[in-house]
Formats: sequence, structure tokens, C-alpha cells
Amino acid sequence: MSDVLAKLHELNPTLDFKHISDPAFERFGHYLPQYDATEMIERTAAIVPQTERVAYETSVAALEEPSALNTALIQEVYGGMDVQVGWCYGHNNALNGVEYHRGSEVNVMVTDAIFLVGHLQDVEFGEEIRYDTARIGAFYAPKGSVIECPAWNLHMAPISVREGEQFCVLVYLPRGTNEKLPYTVPQTGENRLLRAVNKWMMGHPSLERMIQGGVYPGLVGENPTVKPI
Repeated sequence: MSDVLAKLHELNPTLDFKHISDPAFERFGHYLPQYDATEMIERTAAIVPQTERVAYETSVAALEEPSALNTALIQEVYGGMDVQVGWCYGHNNALNGVEYHRGSEVNVMVTDAIFLVGHLQDVEFGEEIRYDTARIGAFYAPKGSVIECPAWNLHMAPISVREGEQFCVLVYLPRGTNEKLPYTVPQTGENRLLRAVNKWMMGHPSLERMIQGGVYPGLVGENPTVKPI
């Protein structure tokens, strides 16, 4: 076990942290060690802003400029689909909610990051929609890691590994994902979770601002929180 994992276990005894390469991650997604992210990490690190919160941009022109990694992911993971490249960065220590998409999300670690993830199969769809946070998996993804989160993956913003350290992750998605929804749907069934283009989301009921903003309060149990090293 790496020193980072050992420290995360010591500080967070209720979360069974594993490395992103552990076979346990296969239930939630795919670890893609065949891709070299060095060029994109250097490009991103040179321009990423600083923030005390969590920032996400769906499409960043400088990140979408040609690179060997961008070409490989578009051709091999997405089969030639139109793909947007954005980023998520900042400071975060809790799950707070989960979202999923109809299509894979690829994440490239510009820094070390922690992912709290779930499986869509574990969501209870009925008169009420519920996901028990006790089913969450906790994974450490070191800088340079590349992972694919398929359509069944439940996820939210990554979490910082070290106290005071800003995380940064590149986010590849089918183009248009997370943009403002240009229509409305009846608020029944799974439609209650649809928050943006190709984005279904639930929040933890303890986050009053999120719930008041219209996010469905579907998470039950604790809001998993990580103590950084």
C-alpha cells in the first residue's frame, strides 16, 4: 500500500480507499494506463486558474487544441464522436451529490485526486428515487492517471488529496453535455433528475442551497466526507 493510501486509511477509517488501478474499480469504470497524459498535464498546469471553491467548464479551447492524447481518446474511447474537453478544479472534501450521463466521461488527473463513485444499478427508482451513500466506493487517482467513467458511473466533483492543495482534472465528454437544457420535461420518474443536457443528478438533502435550486434530494445516509492528508 502506498504512503498516500495508508494515510488516507488512517484519517478516514470509514472509507475503504483503494488505488484507481485496483480491480475493485472495474465495477465503477475503467482504468486506462495505456495513455500518456504528460503533454496535456503540462498544457493544463500552465493555465489553470486558482479558486477556493469548485470550478467546472464544459469546453476550454486551449484544452481542445490537437494533442496525441486528445486524438487517441476521441478515436479509441469515443469512436470518433464529437467530444468536448473541459476541466474541473478547486477545493472539495465531500460527495454532496451524484450525477451520471448517457455516455462515458474520461478524466485525466492533472494533480492527485480522490474519486467517490457509485453504480447506477444501485439507485432505487420508484415513487421516490433513492441512492444509499453507504454503497459509495473511494479511490485514489495519482497525477497522470486516466480513467473512463461509463454511463452507469455515479460521480461528482473530485476531492483534494492534501490539505490546502487544489485538485485539477481534465473532463472529456460527448459535446454538449452539461450545457443548459433547452427544453422542459414533465417532473415525473427519472425526469426529476434531469438538470442539464445529458446530466441526471441527485443531491444530499443536507445541502439546502442545492436542493432549493431544484436538485432532487435523492441521497440517503451520510454525506461522505474526506479528511485530506
